[in-house]
Amino acid sequence: MRLIHKALPVLLGGLWACTHVHAAEPPALTIGVAESDGPAIVRLAGSDEQPELVGGLSKEIGDSLARALGTQPRYIVLSRKRVDSSIEQSRVDVVCNANPAWYRSPDKLGWTNELYPQIERLVSRTDVPNIQRVDQLAGHKIGTILGYSYASVDPLWKSHQATKVSDTRADLQMKSLLVGVTDVVINSELELASWAQSHPKEARQVKMHPMTLTTLPTMCAVAPKSAWSVAQLNHAIAELIRTGEIKTIFRRYQWQGNR
Repeated sequence: MRLIHKALPVLLGGLWACTHVHAAEPPALTIGVAESDGPAIVRLAGSDEQPELVGGLSKEIGDSLARALGTQPRYIVLSRKRVDSSIEQSRVDVVCNANPAWYRSPDKLGWTNELYPQIERLVSRTDVPNIQRVDQLAGHKIGTILGYSYASVDPLWKSHQATKVSDTRADLQMKSLLVGVTDVVINSELELASWAQSHPKEARQVKMHPMTLTTLPTMCAVAPKSAWSVAQLNHAIAELIRTGEIKTIFRRYQWQGNR
């Protein structure tokens, strides 16, 4: 009996220590990022077979979100075709450049509050008069990204009032604009701003128009078995909004040229 009494404090101490270690080390926030997003959402290094996230808006926001949760971020780069399955099967906790409209089964996932807006804008050479309405695009050759949808401009293409020219990347899209293959291009403000920052000389030859084509909120899609709940993530997002951290990060990726 005395032996049991002596062993009990040791056993309880061991259990306390295990519990204490577990509480001090919360699970990492595993963040999936789509390699198809490109700059400025993600900046990748390494090989095509093993890309590594090294910068971009997704990394800055992911780092801040993990810090607000009191944990460490862990990033997994996903091909576009693996994004849906990875989040649905909880291989990652969250994907944070997301909107329900972009997912095949959004009802299977959790959704946080908005992080930042995804804004589609128009850019042309500086000699094109300001475009403020969709009907002013009539007669123009319009540069787009292959595979993307442009509902607000579809009527012009269907009625042959404008010409659609598709490229696979923003840099190719802008090259087409500068050599006159297109008159105006449509893309997200973030991608256009990233191009402008990387090509300052060429950026002086173009301008962003006042009109906003579309605005969609981006948020975190949360896996069904995520280690972090929607409520916890929303609490962290609210804190980043309160301190102005998200606004400060987002401002660094916005178009800085002539609007």
